[in-house]
Parts: sequence; structure tokens; C-alpha cells
Amino acid sequence: MSVENLEKISDIFSIFHDGKIVFCHLENSSLLMEVEIRYLAERIDPAFRKFIIRLYDVKDLYFFPWPSDRSSEPDVLREIDTIFKPELEILDANCEEDQIKVICTQHSLELDYFGGELSLSATSAEVLDEAGKNYSIEELDTLCKSYWDEWANQHKA
Repeated sequence: MSVENLEKISDIFSIFHDGKIVFCHLENSSLLMEVEIRYLAERIDPAFRKFIIRLYDVKDLYFFPWPSDRSSEPDVLREIDTIFKPELEILDANCEEDQIKVICTQHSLELDYFGGELSLSATSAEVLDEAGKNYSIEELDTLCKSYWDEWANQHKA
């Protein structure tokens, strides 16, 4: 099941809130990301820890870092190995001007920034679990909503 609307591709990243991009590989114009997000993956299989996002026809991939020293001017990162050197933790995502903007943090003290905005465009995406099952955006949304509904019920005052 392919997700072909830019807004819905952006929604994939929003659904994976608190997930970490732990691996990324660009081949031709396809970007493969492994997103570790145990609280959702374990709902499918207790042994699962992550999902795979495959983005197609990726263009304009870059990262705008938020410098730790707020007085310094950030350098835009354009090389995939540099962008994904740290594990990027997903906070939120949205669409702006035909671009997906993924708001991320990172916790490596070796780098001079604490997060930033991952920006890219893609024509379509697929999301797979560790067994290779493909998920629609509706299935992911249901999975996420059921987790947060259950969490809310367990944490009522």
C-alpha cells in the first residue's frame, strides 16, 4: 500500500512521534529509513522494535540544525551521512510549500546542535513492519490512536 499524498506522507512522521531514525540509506532517488518506535511496533508483535519507511522520488533533502550556541549561524546540512549521523528523534511533521518538514531533536553531545528541521519532498511512501507487512496511513493512524487511547485510560487521575 503506497501513500501518495504529501500531507499523508507527512502524517507518517507525525504518527511516529518519539520514534528515532536509527538508519537511513539513499539509493538512486529512494530513501530507506528505519524508525525505532517500540511503543507502536510492540503492538503488532512483542518482539518488534521498529518500522521501515521507504520514500520514493526524494528531492531537496536537507537539514536545518538548531545550534546549541544560539548566537551562531547554522550551516544547512545536505549530505545524507552528515544529516543522519546522530539518531534523529521525531517530534512532529507538517507540509509547507510542497516540502515535508520533520521537526527533530538529537542527543549527541559531539555535535554543536540539539535538533532541527529535516526537509524533503517525495512522491510516495511505503511503511513496513519488521516482518515486511505493508501498512496504509489509516492502519497506522488506528494503531497510534489505539495506543494513545489506552495510555490515556491507564493514566486517568
